[in-house]
Amino acid sequence: MLAQLAQLVIAGLTVGSGYALVALGIHIILRATRVVNFAQGEFTIVGGLVALTCVDALHWNVWFALAGATLAGAALGLAFEVLVLRPAGRNGEGAVTIATIGAVFVLLYGHALVPGWGSNPQPLPGFGGPDTVILSVPSVILSLSKDEVGGAAVQVQSLWVFALLIVALVLLYLFFERTYYGKAIRAAAENPLGARLIGIDVNSARAISVALGIALAAYGGTIIGPITLVGGAAGFALTIKGFVAAIVGGLESPVGCVAGGLVVGVLQVFLQSRMAYDVADPVVYSVLLVMLLVRPQGLFGRRDAVRD
Repeated sequence: MLAQLAQLVIAGLTVGSGYALVALGIHIILRATRVVNFAQGEFTIVGGLVALTCVDALHWNVWFALAGATLAGAALGLAFEVLVLRPAGRNGEGAVTIATIGAVFVLLYGHALVPGWGSNPQPLPGFGGPDTVILSVPSVILSLSKDEVGGAAVQVQSLWVFALLIVALVLLYLFFERTYYGKAIRAAAENPLGARLIGIDVNSARAISVALGIALAAYGGTIIGPITLVGGAAGFALTIKGFVAAIVGGLESPVGCVAGGLVVGVLQVFLQSRMAYDVADPVVYSVLLVMLLVRPQGLFGRRDAVRD
């Protein structure tokens, strides 16, 4: 029983790590543009497909593919902000929101036309090591033996997902809290007028923010790809679950977005282990309505947090 519980929790945290990165990307772009990027999940799918191309067509190691997909996501994010969001922004935030929804369909049907990508999910190689390890319950000791009584088999890729999620969070923290450019981007997001008065290029700051958000999407699509496959038509569902995660944890809080993603992932896996898939998902989505009614600022948000 404990072994099964441990497996469900670890599976939920693995899936939730992907939702956490989607939610964090939504948070970063929201702070910069003041709109929700409904195409965030589709960028996650595209990022995984770029990594697949790096591995299959260019014969890169999966680690280089991860770096390549992340950089490609950043470049795509810059182009998305300059060519789509910025022009749409001249007509108001509603136009920007509609532009992100339009991007969902462009990316969804567009990547299906790319040779080698198609519309069906495809496998991506893992990041190395044995297929599974044994998590001893309740001693929580990792070993490579598969004969332990009471042990829960855990995919090594899940451990890589957790480690790479932590790496991303640490790097983002250091960038935003310890560098001049990160602080400038935060200032431009918090008070655009004040930032302009002290010489910060607000347009550049927004472009970099969107690039970071899309790079996170591509990064997340690559690290969870070996488990969930890459490609397919699940991008919009990823966006919605990432948005639910951000609402649960606190849309204004990066820590809350990550925690919300993990909570939603665990909740989803537990529900799917007890009920049909088409029933579990609506229950997850209903959490969004409950949080908006009971605690709209999220678990980690401040009740007095307001936007100009």
